[in-house]
Amino acid sequence: MSTKIIVTPINLISNKKNLTFNGKKARVDYLLELENFSKESKWDDSRYNNAVIGNMFGFVHQIEDKIEMFEITNILPANTRPDYWDLPKHRHRNVLILSPKIEEIKWSEFKTQNNLSLNYKLLGTTRLKYTGKKIEKKI
Repeated sequence: MSTKIIVTPINLISNKKNLTFNGKKARVDYLLELENFSKESKWDDSRYNNAVIGNMFGFVHQIEDKIEMFEITNILPANTRPDYWDLPKHRHRNVLILSPKIEEIKWSEFKTQNNLSLNYKLLGTTRLKYTGKKIEKKI
């Protein structure tokens, strides 16, 4: 299986010397969205708006060594972004509608499965090739 995955870094455990304003904002937005993970939730696309319905999506917790996996079920235009998504550099990004959480695995395992260096650091929302095992939706 080969598809694409949009991944975004979320650091709930603070590494204060590397926590930028965008990192703090992402953490707050993630915590607001957390209650929706058992149903439909949302996040923004990469800066290139290159997500496709059916692609996977992952919230990456690098310090905690985990990735939460979702499927992208719909994509809405940037003008539908919630008001609290107010980072100027992100205003052009589409809104990704996500399935309920499908799976959570170790970030280090994900990197190995997808031929990424174990030293790879995710610095922003990006689209990667996903060649890991097929993820079955949990009902």
